[in-house]
Amino acid sequence: MSNKVLDCVIIGAGPAGVSASVYAKRYNLDFVLLEKNLLPGGKASIPHMVENYIGFPDGIQGYEISDRFDKHLKNLGVTVKNYDCEEIIKNDNYFEVVCRSQESLLTKTIIVATGTKDKELGIPGEVKFKGRGVSYCATCDAPFYKGKSVAVIGGGDTALSESIYLSEFASEVFLIHRRENFRGAELLQERVKNNNKIKLILNSIPVEIEGNEFVNGLKIKNAISNDISLLSVQGVFIFAGSIPNSNFIQKIVNLDSNGYIITDEFMETSEKGIFAAGDVRAKLLRQIVTAISDGAIAVYSIRNYLRG
Repeated sequence: MSNKVLDCVIIGAGPAGVSASVYAKRYNLDFVLLEKNLLPGGKASIPHMVENYIGFPDGIQGYEISDRFDKHLKNLGVTVKNYDCEEIIKNDNYFEVVCRSQESLLTKTIIVATGTKDKELGIPGEVKFKGRGVSYCATCDAPFYKGKSVAVIGGGDTALSESIYLSEFASEVFLIHRRENFRGAELLQERVKNNNKIKLILNSIPVEIEGNEFVNGLKIKNAISNDISLLSVQGVFIFAGSIPNSNFIQKIVNLDSNGYIITDEFMETSEKGIFAAGDVRAKLLRQIVTAISDGAIAVYSIRNYLRG
């Protein structure tokens, strides 16, 4: 463990953490940026195309967002440490950030910007066929399903946009949603409904993923009639929501009933000196633009906090 006490440790290099790092550099804070993955970008780096990121009227691909974040950090001299945070320990005048297989870091303040992870359905076959027909990333795996039938589960923006992307490869896409109406943006809904490769299966829930070595079917249940039917598909793409990556800090700060970190408008948590930004925070809207805003606000608040 280093004896040096930093001004700030930023945990997570998604949009919120990258934004926080840019502002921390501007304010000349002594800080480090931690990210358990190799490249910055978080979940913003996953989508095939992001169409609502301001300043990119033609859209921008997820991998390009990651690349631009990486270049911005390097231009500022910010090094992303490939650390996986396990625990936060509170001491009298500082916090100890404990990382898996790495040194612990001492710091006066912390920004938690760890984002979310994909929610699993918890149905039979899901775990068994991960990587063998079950996927949570169309951008990663769509090319493997060229000319095949696939199912997409979900009703939000991600499910809609990834269904559209999958239709460029698959012969048909079954979009399964448990309700009558989608949650996703109206523009995406319109595109989905006008895509003749996408077949809507509404008021239905998945109950089991079948297969031998690989996926070959998906059982679904109609939520109204309770009838069960079997879809012949070779891929199942799951976009059933997200879970906040907040377990490592749940003993120190207050979380809401879904595990998101509760903050005030200054991004400060219930524990003085610990701030949260981005999708891990309890908030109304989880988008790249709001995460970037959170990161900037968190560092501005820390600057004032350190000044007393």
